[in-house]
Amino acid sequence: MNEFSEKHAQELLRIFSQFKRSAGQHPYSKLGIKPSEFMLLHLLLERCDDTSVGMRVTEISEKLQITPSGVTHTINSLENGGFIERLSDPKDRRIVLVRATDKSKEITKHLYAERVQFIEGLVTYLGEQDSKEFIRLFSKALEYFKESRKK
Repeated sequence: MNEFSEKHAQELLRIFSQFKRSAGQHPYSKLGIKPSEFMLLHLLLERCDDTSVGMRVTEISEKLQITPSGVTHTINSLENGGFIERLSDPKDRRIVLVRATDKSKEITKHLYAERVQFIEGLVTYLGEQDSKEFIRLFSKALEYFKESRKK
């Protein structure tokens, strides 16, 4: 690594470490749920429409790439908070399905609107040209991060 890239790598590392703190608290922390719980809830809301019965624990485990026991632990916590419910599969009562409750649908809709408003503030602050450049560079950085994980 040459002096130029090392200097810039250190500056980016400093910025990344401050970015999380400066962007404000995660919207789900207001609800008293953990990031892993929010990810599971988001998956359910994304994958299960109003006509869907729900998702199986094994499906959730595969999509989130965590163990079924980890999924069960997270489901227990979300169920205690009234964010999800367990149901029997109508085709096979031995299978348990999980789906988001109306409570979680309303709350996440509200939180999403708050986050959009927050990001709109950033776009206004940066202006059109810098916003487009930020999106371009951030997307490129994400591509790099994804490729780095494959190695």
